[in-house]
Amino acid sequence: MNTTNLRKGQRYLFYEKKPYEENETIFRANFVNLYETSKTLIINNSETETCAKTQISIPLEWIQKIDTLEDITCGKSILPEEILLMIDEYV
Repeated sequence: MNTTNLRKGQRYLFYEKKPYEENETIFRANFVNLYETSKTLIINNSETETCAKTQISIPLEWIQKIDTLEDITCGKSILPEEILLMIDEYV
């Protein structure tokens, strides 16, 4: 998984697989930071939290895949990327 293209504040679809759970969890959240030394991902505005301002740290090894809205639409949207990013803020 390539994490070098993650942009701060960008909304992504995260696929998380915790070692102590059988099923994969899929959720949307905003990328905040990635701490390379500890391999920890920081996110906020997660749809799994009741308060949007809550920041969550997740071990990077738990994240199986990260998709953007463009990835989800397979690049087949007729909308320009800037418009997709604006839409993505509200989805």
